[in-house]
Amino acid sequence: MSVLSHVMKFEQMTKIPLDYEKYNDQPAEPYEMNVLSQVISNEQMTKITSGFRRLGDRCYLDNAGATLYPANLLDTINDDLVNNVYMNPHTDKYTKDCLEQIRCLVLKHFNTNPSTYSVVFTSGTTQSLKLVAESFQFSGVQDNLASGSFVYLRDNHTSVLGLREIATDKNADIIHISHDDFLESLASTQQTAWRDSNDANTLFVYPAQSNFNGYKYPIDCIDKIKSGCLNHYVKKHLCKINCNWYILLDAASYVSTNKLDLSENQPDFVCMSFYKIFGFPTGLGALLIKNSSGNVLSQKRYFGGGTVDALLSDEDYHIKREILHERFEDGTVSFLSILALKHCFDNLNKLIPKVINNDLMDTISHHSYYLAKDLYQQLLLLKHNNGAKAVMLYMDSEFNDISKQGSIVTFNLMRENGTYIGYTEFQHMADLFNLSVRTGCFCNSGSCQRHLMMTNKDMKEMYKAGHRCGDEVDLIHGKPTGAIRVSFGYYNTFNDVDKLITMICKCFVKTTVTKPKRYTDYNVNETKKVIKPDKPNSIFHRLINDTAYFRDIKNILNIPHADSKIALKEISIFPIKSCGAFKIDSAWKIGPKGFEFDRDWMIIKDTGVCLTQKQNSRMCMIRPTIDLKRRLMILNFKGKEPISVPLDITTQGKFKNTSMCHSKVCTDMVKGYDCGDDVADWISEALEVSFLRLIRQADEDSRIQKKKNNEDIKLLSLSNQAQFLLINKATVRWLSKQIRDPMFTDDIDQLTDRFRGNLIIDMDEELVERDWQKVFIGKHEFKVEGQCPRCQMVCIDQQTGEKTVEPLRTISEQFGGKLRFGIYLSYVGTIDASNDNVLVVYAPIKAKADDDISR
Repeated sequence: MSVLSHVMKFEQMTKIPLDYEKYNDQPAEPYEMNVLSQVISNEQMTKITSGFRRLGDRCYLDNAGATLYPANLLDTINDDLVNNVYMNPHTDKYTKDCLEQIRCLVLKHFNTNPSTYSVVFTSGTTQSLKLVAESFQFSGVQDNLASGSFVYLRDNHTSVLGLREIATDKNADIIHISHDDFLESLASTQQTAWRDSNDANTLFVYPAQSNFNGYKYPIDCIDKIKSGCLNHYVKKHLCKINCNWYILLDAASYVSTNKLDLSENQPDFVCMSFYKIFGFPTGLGALLIKNSSGNVLSQKRYFGGGTVDALLSDEDYHIKREILHERFEDGTVSFLSILALKHCFDNLNKLIPKVINNDLMDTISHHSYYLAKDLYQQLLLLKHNNGAKAVMLYMDSEFNDISKQGSIVTFNLMRENGTYIGYTEFQHMADLFNLSVRTGCFCNSGSCQRHLMMTNKDMKEMYKAGHRCGDEVDLIHGKPTGAIRVSFGYYNTFNDVDKLITMICKCFVKTTVTKPKRYTDYNVNETKKVIKPDKPNSIFHRLINDTAYFRDIKNILNIPHADSKIALKEISIFPIKSCGAFKIDSAWKIGPKGFEFDRDWMIIKDTGVCLTQKQNSRMCMIRPTIDLKRRLMILNFKGKEPISVPLDITTQGKFKNTSMCHSKVCTDMVKGYDCGDDVADWISEALEVSFLRLIRQADEDSRIQKKKNNEDIKLLSLSNQAQFLLINKATVRWLSKQIRDPMFTDDIDQLTDRFRGNLIIDMDEELVERDWQKVFIGKHEFKVEGQCPRCQMVCIDQQTGEKTVEPLRTISEQFGGKLRFGIYLSYVGTIDASNDNVLVVYAPIKAKADDDISR
């Protein structure tokens, strides 16, 4: 197919007309080799991105999760707090006046004023939603038994769906409406103008923008909804239709990158979180209440300090405040966080040039929209070299109208054979490339279920199969349980799009990356801007330079199990979690938690969180050795003098009276002893991270292996999931042959080291260990607990700390996205019931698969 044919096919798929003659009549705009934005100049974008240098080489693509704050914002806020005294606003009139000023700033940002809306400060969107539902009067004024309705769009955030529990307690009818039915109802001409203050009330909740895929729902339909365009849908549910309609708009996702103009469209209630706009402060949001609708929020029961004009302590008597926002702000508001908002508004106005419509948020909206559109169009055209599409997009818009689409792209990747790549696998690779994205269902089960085409039965079956919201179970029976979401903010550039596409092509699609040509128009003033297409001879052209590679893993797993000799080649322990191995070529003692001294220590940050190679790859270059004669652990690091730590906590000396502390490992709270300042300073210097501490797990700490039942529970050291990890060197050799990356030069020993096994065996056959149930080494019996799930740590060279793409990419490719390599073992005991607890290298090995002893 010719390049021009590709362009025509692109036009048909996207339904975006490419009027070449129109553009050929106009002078070509200057083409820049590294355009950063469609609407903001490179010079201005460079100034914007300079405030985010702390990211280093990390590419942040989760603006829908939380906007990032620029560094200078914190400096400005800090200067204000250091140089001024702000007191409780219930005490200090000046502070109270400052807060009132900021209420006006908030309203001004949304193009309204205090005569129309009131600002109630909350902890965030969730509390704002809950406050409306708790206070909303569903019943009619004359007939308290006449129930109204709680109507919500299925494609809402979880925080909205939770409101139905409150509405149920208030005897309201619960009605949910689908995405398609809602849009069809808005397009209908059927309306029933009806509004009577004596009737029951209906609360309708929907998002201004989907947090799942950025689709923008109409917000110019408020009057139409109030006039009854949804009544026919309510009637289908045999519910009361002559109700007064009130609109609660969830604007949390929308206001992050879009202008909400409340002078044009006026919902009764609007909720938001400020960190979605500014990145700071967290824990602060607002509920905007239309003053004329405030009377329907009459059922707020609780009252706190500052919300009443009068009350008695020995009689059920209180009078709520007259001023609307004062009735709802229980106790002292988070006044220092609110004061920070002034600097947030000021900083954003100084930082962002008003290129579009002379408006700050319109500029951000267009800038981030074009980044997302660029990514969408590239993903749309990504194909494997056998012609199979590589991306499944979950969008409700084709990026041809900025009024209907925000700066979010949601998708899953697919293999050459049409099977899905799990989002957990993608997440591991993204982490390896320092890309921050969101995966899962993003607390929007309705949109997730609709786009992944899952029935309610499917959702329940996934739960029974073990899938939980927020876990890493990404595929069940080959079907995805969630997706990948990429979202852009004002600090992102086309460079971020390129980094993501490069990672996808390098790891999953095996396609040569060719950057699309991009143009910057600095003089855009239209609300809707048409993107000029690339010339036909250069539009997103892809060159495929490597051949398709297929391998049927089932054939490998079904190889006949011929007799072969198995040898225990090496024992390794990892005294400090995530640090280098101490290799043993003779024998080592087995303790109640695994090998003695294996993962007995860990390094924690000043936050108390355990540090791993995922955060600091230099950890592998700390090489501990155990000196049993001198009872010392000696730490070695290139370029530093070794330092030692005593093995015995209870012996005389400085380690005897060290303090007890707590940390977390794999969600478990761990008790341990701090090993002192000297070794802490040594480790901090080696890893180039301040305030690190070395912690020894306490003997009395009873961390146990996680199992679905309580049978045969084993104690664990600081290892992740099991006492031992076995690696078959034959399988490593097999894997090495599958790796086709010429830049990957590990020999077999180096590749084996990446998997950080305790027991390294060698034999003639590869992959057979995956079927084992029991392993006997000498007189010691071990139970197989399953295969070891792998992450990006196997992509760290254990000698140098350098990161590579392999071998995780090939593991994923060979095992259909299941990132498993090596098997977990737990210790059962000696087969002769003796007290011999020493495992000897080169001891004879037998393995049991199913009911037969083999090899």
